[in-house]
Amino acid sequence: MNYAVILAGGVGSRFWPFSRELEPKQFMKIIGQTSLLQATIQRLRGVVETERVYIITNNIYFYEVKAQVAKFGIPDTNIILEPQGKNTAPAVGLCARLISRIDKEAVLLVLPADHYIKNINNFKSALKKAIACARHDFLVTIGVKPNAPSTGYGYIKVNGKNNGHIVVDKFLEKPSLNKAKEYYKDKKFFWNSGMFVWKASVFLEETRKYLPKLYAKLQLVNSISDIPKIWPGIEAISVDYGIMEQSRRIALIPADFYWTDLGSWDALAEIFPKDAKGNIANSDTLNMDSHGVCVFARGNRLVSTIGVNNMVIADTPDALLVCDRSRTQDVKQLVKRLKVLKRKEHQAHLTERRPWGSFTVLQQGLGFKIKLIELAPRKRLSLQRHKSRAEHWVVVSGTAKVSCAGKVSFVQSNESVYISKGRKHRLENPLGVPLKIVEVQTGGYLEEDDIERFEDDFKR
Repeated sequence: MNYAVILAGGVGSRFWPFSRELEPKQFMKIIGQTSLLQATIQRLRGVVETERVYIITNNIYFYEVKAQVAKFGIPDTNIILEPQGKNTAPAVGLCARLISRIDKEAVLLVLPADHYIKNINNFKSALKKAIACARHDFLVTIGVKPNAPSTGYGYIKVNGKNNGHIVVDKFLEKPSLNKAKEYYKDKKFFWNSGMFVWKASVFLEETRKYLPKLYAKLQLVNSISDIPKIWPGIEAISVDYGIMEQSRRIALIPADFYWTDLGSWDALAEIFPKDAKGNIANSDTLNMDSHGVCVFARGNRLVSTIGVNNMVIADTPDALLVCDRSRTQDVKQLVKRLKVLKRKEHQAHLTERRPWGSFTVLQQGLGFKIKLIELAPRKRLSLQRHKSRAEHWVVVSGTAKVSCAGKVSFVQSNESVYISKGRKHRLENPLGVPLKIVEVQTGGYLEEDDIERFEDDFKR
């Protein structure tokens, strides 16, 4: 049987400020009306049955993944959770171990959740060729012919053909620009797409050979309940470095479809239509005497440029990126600096998604914070209290069921309720329509960690 393993745990830091730690790019609607994760699942129709689609992600993304895959009918048990990100080899090895216990002949299609692909029929055809090749015990990679000397991708050097597939000579790390120019001119080089097909059993054999410590840890996993116990002792390592650069049983199927991994802003700029001066705008933009400028914005404000060239401008309500198009790979280093400086902009947007809905910080100052809270139908927050703040809730639309100090009340639109500091309380939406409230917090400390939870539907 064919199984899909979709890798959906990455942060996508090169896509900052759109991508944040709590809202990475795979869950965003960047192109069209579906998220990148949902588009990845849709592309598998006719190749892998829905009940055999597995998604591996971080613990903190469980409810987001659950919400996004609900319309496909993927079981919750197919969402595999990593306590911490350990790169791709442990993630894929874990799925191979769990699936092989169900089906010893399982063929795994390993697909990142953040790719953009056109020519879907050609994509499915390539997958079917790769599946046929994998049944002969090869580790199969999907290779993409370079259309530019990119330094953002790893490369694969090939060495002739054999029985319908291309023989792989070696995998190569992301190169310098001079090396990338050499590879681009040489017909023996492909981009490493990060898409793989192999038998679970064959991948585990190669793991035993080249990553024996990882293999030994994976043998201790008999069910998902074993993951938290063994995961801290696993070392982080990529599939490329740990397995593909070592193995001698690798085959390549060339991609005859358009592909990009949306690894940086410049990759996204390749997809959108350009005007006569090479400018791209997916928002309200006015350019004067500017060339090769790419403007992406989340919000309603006008973005204007005068006389600038070859730039990416990414605008969000709380952060603005202005970057030379040749330096988009360096956005990852910028995000690292934000973390060192303990800036919250690397972690979350002003609008933060939660399992129950979302909240947006409207304004904050000394001793106060104002939020707009949207609670999804028939969801509720935890039973909680705060040591340092009081809250005043004004219902904007819908009906709020409020529990406070053991008493329950229903608060209608244009009504309000006050929650004093230290009181146990809970906010619930009892209806089938969204509930919107404005929350005014007052106190000496107003950060999100001032929450003591007593009951929580989402086990936080």
